[in-house]
Amino acid sequence: MPGLYLVGVRGFCEAEDFPIEYGRTVTIGRSRDNDISLRNSKKWRELPKEERSGHREFLAISRTHCRIAYQDDKWVEVQDTSANGTFVDGKKVARLVISDIKDKSHEIRLGPVETFILEWRQ
Repeated sequence: MPGLYLVGVRGFCEAEDFPIEYGRTVTIGRSRDNDISLRNSKKWRELPKEERSGHREFLAISRTHCRIAYQDDKWVEVQDTSANGTFVDGKKVARLVISDIKDKSHEIRLGPVETFILEWRQ
């Protein structure tokens, strides 16, 4: 289906696709209250329960780590709400407006490992 997608490429959300609907702002983090929660990822659910709470890579992600707003057909906004940083194409950002999303994909990394590709699909 055409539209904006966030694709997990490394970390707990690896190999999972998340469509982002037009007019929505999605939150990503380790809390279940997020639209995209690491606690709901397949890899997290497969971990033995005793390994979950102290997992270093998991703890590097804030409860609500970032927001992605798709409020306009011409741009997407990425906003960091974390302590450990949100990186877009390798650069740490507090807030970034991406205006070329239909022409090129962008890497979004949360903390040291959790990595996604933000892409437009035809």
